[in-house]
Amino acid sequence: MKHTAIQEENAKKAKKNPNVIKVGKDTYDVISPEAVLASRWLIDAWDKLGRPKTPFTQSGQKLMDIIIAVWEDLYPIESKIWHNERRDHLKNEMTITQQVYGHTGRSLASYPMPIFKMMRVVFPDFKPAERKNCMSMVKKWPMFKMVNKV
Repeated sequence: MKHTAIQEENAKKAKKNPNVIKVGKDTYDVISPEAVLASRWLIDAWDKLGRPKTPFTQSGQKLMDIIIAVWEDLYPIESKIWHNERRDHLKNEMTITQQVYGHTGRSLASYPMPIFKMMRVVFPDFKPAERKNCMSMVKKWPMFKMVNKV
């Protein structure tokens, strides 16, 4: 099948379901133009802020605030679900003893996947899962908090 034939087939399928593209047996999600534009805009902001290395500098904190705001604007339903799950988790958190004996594991912070991925791009040497970084992240952005007691 020629490349143009594949494009025509995808155009027909996109009219039926505009959120996916099929290539052979594989199905791919279409990235919305808004998400592409937001990604470009975030990278431009990152450049203008001097390419901060961590979210703990003044420019890095501004960039993190922008990343969070863009995520909440682009994905309002996922954002609301994520915030509700964090609130419910904190309300129903087991004691540390219950967690240890129940072998449930314990996370200090939780990041929405789009925010986590963007953090990995703009702060490549920053490790958001390290304990000291988690502690600092939940102090600056309490929305990432996963536990009541540290």
